[in-house]
Amino acid sequence: MPQFDKITFFTQIFWLSVIFFGFYFLMVQVFLPKIASVLKIRKKKLLIGADGVSTLNKEYFSIIIFRNNFVQNFITDSKNELLLIGADGILWLLDSVLDINILDLVDSQLSYLILSGSILTTDHLDIEDDFDIEDDFDIEDDFNIEDYLDIEN
Repeated sequence: MPQFDKITFFTQIFWLSVIFFGFYFLMVQVFLPKIASVLKIRKKKLLIGADGVSTLNKEYFSIIIFRNNFVQNFITDSKNELLLIGADGILWLLDSVLDINILDLVDSQLSYLILSGSILTTDHLDIEDDFDIEDDFDIEDDFNIEDYLDIEN
């Protein structure tokens, strides 16, 4: 068999050893240090990236918390302002109605009460028509609204 030939056997082993050890030293001296440095750099990048991701996550959650607090404060402030505006509006309305009723419409309300009283008394008591209540009671002289309402001027 030619592979076990004693003449070529030594040369085959020799070249196998030369190629094997040459490849081994080439790997140990050149390629493995390069691969190790790439792995170290990759590991450092991953650690820095993980720190960056955790920093970004912290910033993201702090922004979400800040936004939620801001929205909650805005809603609370808006609600309080709307309540104050509503209360001011109600106070203005009541003040306006009281001013109109007390100061502007007193004469017309009083004459309405006098006339409705005269109509009721003449209708229900059969009093003669020539009884005029306005002649007997003068609105300007006898009635003063301030005496009844305690208005301070």
